[in-house]
Amino acid sequence: MLEIFRGLVQVGIPVFVIAAMLNVGLTQTPARIARHLKDRPFVLKMVAANFIGVPLVTLGVLQIGVFDAGFEAGLLLFGLCAGAPFLIKLTQTAEHDLALGAATMMLLMLITVAYVPLVLPRLLPGTSVAAWRIARPLLVQMVVPLVIGMLAARFLGRLARRAQPGVGRLANLALYAVLAGTLIGYFPDLVHIVTSGAILAVLGVVGAAFGIGYLAGWGKDHHEDVGGLATAQRNTAAGLIVASENFSDPDVLVILTVATLVSIVLLLFLARALSRDNEERAVAP
Repeated sequence: MLEIFRGLVQVGIPVFVIAAMLNVGLTQTPARIARHLKDRPFVLKMVAANFIGVPLVTLGVLQIGVFDAGFEAGLLLFGLCAGAPFLIKLTQTAEHDLALGAATMMLLMLITVAYVPLVLPRLLPGTSVAAWRIARPLLVQMVVPLVIGMLAARFLGRLARRAQPGVGRLANLALYAVLAGTLIGYFPDLVHIVTSGAILAVLGVVGAAFGIGYLAGWGKDHHEDVGGLATAQRNTAAGLIVASENFSDPDVLVILTVATLVSIVLLLFLARALSRDNEERAVAP
C-alpha cells in the first residue's frame, strides 16, 4: 500500500512543477516583471539574502544539531533552492503587486538553476552529483513551461485566459497529492523526523530566512513583505526535482515535504497578518 502513495509522489512532482510554472507564465507579462527587475539595489539584496544568508543559516543549524545523512541533505536542499512558485499566492494573500512577487520568484528561480549544480556537490562531500543532471530537469520542468505560458498569453490570449484557471487548479491538486502521498507513503520516516528534532531545525531556518529577507527590503513596505516571504518560502519544487533525480534516501524527500508544509502554513498566516497591516495603513489618517 505504501508503494502506491510513493508512486503517486513520483508522478505528482513533475505535474506540480510544470503546472505551477505554466500558470505563472500565463498570468504575468515580461514588461511588468522587467519593471521590478530594474530596481538593482533590491535585486542585489535579494540575491545576497537567498544565496548567501539563508545557506549560511542552514549550515549553521546543521552544525548545531546531529541529523541523519538524508535529513542533512534534505535540509541543505531546502536552504539552497530559492524562487518558489508559491510566492505568487503569498504575495496575493499579503495584498501586494503580483508582478513584484513574480519578478522576485523568477529572478531567484533562474539563479537557483545555475547555483545549485555548482554549490551542492561542494557542500555534500563524498556525494557524486552531476551538475547537468541537476540543471536539466530544472530547466525543462521550470523554465520551459514559464516561457511557453508567456508566449501563449502573448499570442493566444483568449485561449490562454480560458486555460489559466484550470492550470492553476491542476497545480494545486498536484501539490496536495504530493504532500498527501509523501505523508502517507513515508509515514514511518515522518515519525522519525518529528522525534529526531529535525522539525525544530526547519522552524529555525524558515524564521531566520524571513528575517533576512525582510531586512533586505528595509525601507519600503512592499519590499519588506515580499522580500521576507520570498526568502522564507524556499523553492521546494526545485528541491523535489533534485531529490527525486539524485537521491535514493527517502528521508531527503520527506524532510523537504515537512519543510514545505511548515513554511506554507506559517507564511500563509504571516501573509494574512501583513495584509491586515497594509489595510490599517491604508485607512490611517
